[in-house]
Amino acid sequence: PPPKDEDGGGGGGGGGGGNPDMDVPVGELTPQRRCDLIADLSESILEDPSTAFSSLQTHGGQRGRAAEVDDESAEDPQQYRIPSKMGKVLELADPSTRGNDERTSRLATLSALAVFQDVLPTYRIRLPTDAERSVRVTKETKKLWDYERRLLQHYQRYLKLLERTWSSGRDAAGSSGGGGAPSGLAVASILCLCELLKAAPHFNFRSNVLSVVVRQMNHGGCDEVSGACCAAVSHLFATDAQGEVALEAARLVAKMAKERKLAIRPEVLRTLLSLPLRVHEDEAQAAKIAQAANAKKRKRDREAAEVDSDLKEGEASVDKIILARAQSDTLQAVTLTYFRVLKADGLSDGRAAELLPPALEGLAKFAHLINMDTVEDLLDVLRAMLKRAGSLPLDAALNCVLTAFQTLEGPGREMQIDPKEYVLPLYAQIPRLGSESGARHTDLALRCMTSAFLRRKEYSSVRVAAFVKRLSSAALHAPPPASAAMLCFVRQLLARYPSSQRLLENEQDIVASGAYAPDAEDPEHSNPYAASVWELALLRFRAHAPVVAEQADGAAAGRTGPPSPRRDAREDLRGVDEGRIRVLRRAEGEPEEASSFRGRGEEEEAASAVHHPEEDRESPSEEVVLFDKWKHSERALLQMASMSQQKLHLLVLLAT
Repeated sequence: PPPKDEDGGGGGGGGGGGNPDMDVPVGELTPQRRCDLIADLSESILEDPSTAFSSLQTHGGQRGRAAEVDDESAEDPQQYRIPSKMGKVLELADPSTRGNDERTSRLATLSALAVFQDVLPTYRIRLPTDAERSVRVTKETKKLWDYERRLLQHYQRYLKLLERTWSSGRDAAGSSGGGGAPSGLAVASILCLCELLKAAPHFNFRSNVLSVVVRQMNHGGCDEVSGACCAAVSHLFATDAQGEVALEAARLVAKMAKERKLAIRPEVLRTLLSLPLRVHEDEAQAAKIAQAANAKKRKRDREAAEVDSDLKEGEASVDKIILARAQSDTLQAVTLTYFRVLKADGLSDGRAAELLPPALEGLAKFAHLINMDTVEDLLDVLRAMLKRAGSLPLDAALNCVLTAFQTLEGPGREMQIDPKEYVLPLYAQIPRLGSESGARHTDLALRCMTSAFLRRKEYSSVRVAAFVKRLSSAALHAPPPASAAMLCFVRQLLARYPSSQRLLENEQDIVASGAYAPDAEDPEHSNPYAASVWELALLRFRAHAPVVAEQADGAAAGRTGPPSPRRDAREDLRGVDEGRIRVLRRAEGEPEEASSFRGRGEEEEAASAVHHPEEDRESPSEEVVLFDKWKHSERALLQMASMSQQKLHLLVLLAT
């Protein structure tokens, strides 16, 4: 190495901010000096990025006056080249560098990520052609061209280093037979690629980064790698305003699912739900025609076309024609992937149970955008799946129903299709909501019933009454948050269809023939008006659940529920995900019998809970005396006394 200047700098772009270790080989540095060098270089690059990517070249073994060159330029034996600041950081990040260790490589890799996230421009760099370089330009323009060229060279070198480090770490883990978990440095490399994809999705070499990240979305040896790659692609889907990058990513996901014959993680399909598709296929077809007409028009005037394309690159606005075309092609790729999952015959039961819910959820979200030709095929597939809805996971069966209703509301609204064939499977799934695992999907079931009864008019009052009765029965067994959401929807049904309020009458006053058939497959054959929703009387006094009591009270009184039962469902289902019931705190110093029902909260309820025997119109029975110990209201006792003796005895057993 040539002798250093007195300040030990190294001058110009390769001086490393005056750090004397800049010219020292990596193997001769201690670990602490390597870390200090990385910190100094990173700080110096961020202070002045314009000189951070230029190497210095000295002549004849003497420093003298140094000249800026590229890292990739050929070296003369009589010349000595000092690497650029960014080149030195990448040298420290390379694990194959002689004398380097994994800790230093990881630190340098993450430091280079932070630097590139800060210095990369928000536009795509286009290098000048030979013809453009032969034209005489200003010094500022030539300086900008040189800076952008060197920036691209270092960025490409960094991407190759990340990909090479990830491949070597992954292959070493696979050959060791220890479960396939990659090394820590390899994981850091793939995480850096994910962060670069999120930070600069429109910059150069984005296709290379995207292909690596999409392939590792299905990585089976490390959940952290798979989760980070899925999160990066989801972020890309949600933030791409023009739609072209999202289209490229969606095609890569569809290609991976096809090549691997659907041997993919369900999280890969769930990333497609982040796509903000809004353009109908027919509208996109019109946009394609308009784009073709514009292309013919530009062909006549090529000079103006080139100017227009250069201007559009500098604009920050969104081209609606390009967006419509990109979203149409994205929708086609996504729909094709979902159909491939639905029509797959070779999937095992476990694999189908994992992939069907996200595929059907995606179809339910995008069904209103597909055209009429696809609607018929989709409905045929859904009918075939709903015939075996009992063997499907609950969320898959409900997503089948929701997809069908979303399709009929959108492009299928002109088709003369009886929704009964989708209402019957929905009616059969309601009892499954009563379990702890099924209660997690209450919000999805409410979305299905909202599409079936609130967004459209149901002309069969018997069908509505059957759903009210079955929902009330399911609410009796479900956890309190799910039970409150079901009762909230029952109130909506009673308000929308007043004829179903006959279910609130006393059973002794009901005039109906036959008996209620709770096990009937068709709600039309269940004869719901032969019974009453006596479950509401039980739910009004459910211990430790004031929200359930409030909703049951409102349903029994015929009061209209909140305008959005789905919103209440999301609020009330927070406790279901943890698999537990929130228990209200007992009032301090209160007897145990009284505090159990004190959660309903207000003083007038506590006052009404006191029983006054002198106000009774008839002498209380033994069961009523037992309920008096639990301080139930007089109104509730009168309602319960009107029930059959068998049901009253059941209430007594439950209360005790």
